[in-house]
Amino acid sequence: MTFDMNVLFDATWIGTHLKQNIMHGGLRVIYELTNRLENSNEVNLFYSSNKYDRAIINNLVSFIEENKYSSLQNKIANNQTETFKILNYLNSKTNSNLIKNWSSKQFLKSNIFDKNMMKRMDIYHSPIEAIPDEIKKYKNVKRVFTSHDLMPFTRPDLAPPSFVELLKPAYDSIDRETKVICVSEFTKSELLNYRKDLDESQIETVYLGANKNVFFPNLDETKFLVLSKKYNFNFEKYLLCLNRNQKYKNTEHIIEAYIRVVNDNKNSDLGLVLIGTFDNVEIKKSIMDKYKGFKHIHFIEYIPDDELSVFYSNALSFVYMSLYEGFGLPIIEAMQCGTPVISSNQASLPEIVKGYGICINPFDVELLSDQMCSILYNPELQNKMVNNSLERSKFFSWEKNLEETVQVYKKAIN
Repeated sequence: MTFDMNVLFDATWIGTHLKQNIMHGGLRVIYELTNRLENSNEVNLFYSSNKYDRAIINNLVSFIEENKYSSLQNKIANNQTETFKILNYLNSKTNSNLIKNWSSKQFLKSNIFDKNMMKRMDIYHSPIEAIPDEIKKYKNVKRVFTSHDLMPFTRPDLAPPSFVELLKPAYDSIDRETKVICVSEFTKSELLNYRKDLDESQIETVYLGANKNVFFPNLDETKFLVLSKKYNFNFEKYLLCLNRNQKYKNTEHIIEAYIRVVNDNKNSDLGLVLIGTFDNVEIKKSIMDKYKGFKHIHFIEYIPDDELSVFYSNALSFVYMSLYEGFGLPIIEAMQCGTPVISSNQASLPEIVKGYGICINPFDVELLSDQMCSILYNPELQNKMVNNSLERSKFFSWEKNLEETVQVYKKAIN
């Protein structure tokens, strides 16, 4: 027997970021979860944006149509496009300043949800953004919020300003009536410390996963040779790092450890591949200039997932020295590809790695360079860590994430 729930999902990030070709962690999580909710026989999925923006709404319409998710005429709860068409028509016919002023100053500020649709909804799920006040007016709709991390509040010294701007309203919008999904036990403990008014019983830990159809041991030599030529690699062995170039990601620490390995061991054939975006052009130029003397350091801002799988699979090791992560999704992707992992021992990362990789102090450059060498010069250790990664990755899956997320919905309703 199916338990059909009407779930309204905040897809603001899909409408904002999906067409930018930057599949960063938060967007990847939202994309993977919506895909599985759409295919669940227990959920009827609908969409909204937490603010009305015609560009976002139009992108959501395209997203639904391109993925052939539904033949339902109205899938978006706050799609006001038709109303704007009427306003534009009236403007063109009357040229009324009154209509223009009302349209631009009043209506554009409103995020109006379809009342008839809202009466049918059981759950409103925000995977990252603030829950709109308008939603709270509908007492039949139970609220669910996903907490990824609380870095702006617990480690403000590390958090980029944009994180504070996004997350402060989001965490302010949850209350005792909101069921909260945390992506790790670490994040759950951080939330309970930050919001002491919340009760532990309203919080559930649901781990993330990695797409098994995308991330798997992809050791096809031909594919790797093609990518080597495409990205101008002149090395067979390389270390891999995947993250945006921000302070808390600790990327330069990895670079300095790599340089120590190359210099101390006269190893000129070892590469370092760093995949991720920069905050701005100035920072990018500064870092590029600083390390331009090392021909085997490669900065790549974006690559598609099918190529990323090959990069993970053929890497000597995946190195992740972040100072703060609520989960650390790239670690699971790497492990699922059978890549040995050297991780920071900060925040949630030991919980995710759990002894199946190497967890070390992310401030010790010498220690990191030693661990790089241990994998580089010890094939037996490398093989053991390949098996460890594959074994640990079995614990995480999007199928498991979906099942546990639906259970949270049911608890919220009951």
